[in-house]
Amino acid sequence: MLKQHADGCRPVKAQASIAMDKSPPPLDDEPPEPAPSRTSAPPGTGNTPPATAQKSRSSQVDDDDDDEEDCPPPFDMLDLPKGMAAMGFKYAAYCARRWFNGRAHVIPDKSDTMFDEAFVDTDNLKLSWVLGFGDVRKHYNWLLDSELESTAHENIYNSPARKELVNKFERFMKRYDYQYTGTLDTLANCDNDKQLLHKRFQFQHADVPMLDVIANLKTAYQGVGMNDLAAAIGNFSLYAAIASAEIRVARYNRYDPVPWRQCLHATVTITHVYVYARDYYSFNDAGHSVSQYLGHWNHRGVIIALDGAIADVISKKLASKRRFELANDARYYLPSIPDHIDKPVDIKSQLRKGNVYYPIRNRDFRRWRELKIRGGDFVIYSDLKRIKLTKPIVVDLGEVCWEYER
Repeated sequence: MLKQHADGCRPVKAQASIAMDKSPPPLDDEPPEPAPSRTSAPPGTGNTPPATAQKSRSSQVDDDDDDEEDCPPPFDMLDLPKGMAAMGFKYAAYCARRWFNGRAHVIPDKSDTMFDEAFVDTDNLKLSWVLGFGDVRKHYNWLLDSELESTAHENIYNSPARKELVNKFERFMKRYDYQYTGTLDTLANCDNDKQLLHKRFQFQHADVPMLDVIANLKTAYQGVGMNDLAAAIGNFSLYAAIASAEIRVARYNRYDPVPWRQCLHATVTITHVYVYARDYYSFNDAGHSVSQYLGHWNHRGVIIALDGAIADVISKKLASKRRFELANDARYYLPSIPDHIDKPVDIKSQLRKGNVYYPIRNRDFRRWRELKIRGGDFVIYSDLKRIKLTKPIVVDLGEVCWEYER
């Protein structure tokens, strides 16, 4: 990196990428790490001891000096929560600290596995808070609007949702040998386990893209439009699950044709639903897509390189052509990515503390996990909002018959 000086440009020492030198505190069942050696190495390589990377600045008068030592101090992955907190992003900082401090754990995308409680967070995200960001409430309204059943793809009244309800209740009735009748309280049926509720009774969802979380990507440049929800989980989904239903079963015999049969016909009326947000706090990338750009960060916060975010969107749409960066393997974009996107950005061209921001992508978190054997992905559930439907959903499970037993 070059810096303008009275006698022209001269090379200065500067961190080329985010550092991975600091280590999280040991887990409860791990001994403390030995003191780091003082062998020097370039900052940002993942091998630099903190004492070496953070060179003494005793000769510096203040942050505005023009000496070589005025280059910003190394910015480490473990400093990210501080940058989030500096922006007022308390929830994002909480999620980042939990991930860094957690045991190494990878959750595959779109997994419906029941996870150990150590990798599930159900107590810290409030749906009312989520709905206050960007255009998130728009998707919430679409999900529940009874007038959109014939047009909306993400609506609890449409035909795909009804088909899923039939599947859910057929499995439910089989578990009870078709003997269950009356009022069903799904959360009580699942012993108040949100994961089990989601697995058994979730039947529709609405995807909320990052653009609607932020609402205005242009104002996100230099962090103006970035918000706590976007910094924490970005794009996510709102889910609808059955909360309460009335199950009615008519039982009768059929004597024609022979042999005689015992039959029942079940109908279900869904009167209440739960709506909640759910997402994975993970850093996976699709096998043939760009490693997701997460902004340029430093101790003071974040800026979004607008052209980088747009390139991210374009490359994801065209990833099937395999002409882009593949996961962790850096390749060229088409069109070419601007030079500054994967390099530090100095917003005032002065190399002063607080003015230099470092790019972060999903792959940086994965590399950190490989180096530190830490970094625990986890599933996030918001609280459940119970909603009484103004238009109950009636599901006909059809007729089920068995040969008559004398």
